[in-house]
Amino acid sequence: SFFQATGASVQGEARYMQKLLRMAAEETQLTGMVVRCSVYRDHLLFETPNQDGEWKALVDPLFQAESPQAPVIVQRAHLNGDVNLANESLRDGEKPPLARFIFWPDGRVSVGELVLSTAASDETRTIVLRSGPGGIHVLDVMK
Repeated sequence: SFFQATGASVQGEARYMQKLLRMAAEETQLTGMVVRCSVYRDHLLFETPNQDGEWKALVDPLFQAESPQAPVIVQRAHLNGDVNLANESLRDGEKPPLARFIFWPDGRVSVGELVLSTAASDETRTIVLRSGPGGIHVLDVMK
């Protein structure tokens, strides 16, 4: 399938996750609903708020896919001047995410980046998020 990663390489997972993040941006523009992406070392969690304002996981199978796939992990993720996660309440037993990116219906997205890597290699890939055309992209590796 077009959306499946080509193995669990850092580059393949970065491209796959880039597509997922772009799909989240498109989803919010098409539905008019805000989408939140919580970034953990071993997965992304895509959510939308329900009528009570509580965040609920998107039920679309595309957004429930396992990503990144082992052995690739999110080494780090950060927002540029957005939300302070220390102030958020967590459910019992819930680990805090590395970062939470928000996608708004008007096309804006939280500005920040995710860095993917594996323990067995020094190879990394950085996915940059920002608003505007081409705003979600994988940085080219400088040799």
